[in-house]
Amino acid sequence: MWLEHGSFEFEVVGQILIMRPKGAWNFETALRCCQEYKELAKTLLHSPWACLVDLSSWELGTPDIWNEIDKVNAWADQNNEKFEAVICSNSLQITLLEQTYNKYKNVQTAFFETESEALKWLNIKLLADKN
Repeated sequence: MWLEHGSFEFEVVGQILIMRPKGAWNFETALRCCQEYKELAKTLLHSPWACLVDLSSWELGTPDIWNEIDKVNAWADQNNEKFEAVICSNSLQITLLEQTYNKYKNVQTAFFETESEALKWLNIKLLADKN
């Protein structure tokens, strides 16, 4: 096992889980992030929830992280996540994420340039989903 490289932080706002990865990740960082993501998301499962992923400070990661990301996305898809808003800092991020998001069956995803735009969209979607 290697030392973690890169970091992340989480914030929960209502039924929205906000994730902010930072730096270049290795497998160990991805694994811990996915574990913490699931633990926090479990507190939201009682009703539809959403995720905002702010990649503006993320520098991607080693190829072995993608299997963990696919697994946590599949888990979220099966555990009441309905919407995911993503803020990307470059087109490579969008391309890589589109490949993982096309596996979603129950989650609607969209890309944004700012966190305020993403939060607005998520709040509108969650409110509409309640009605």
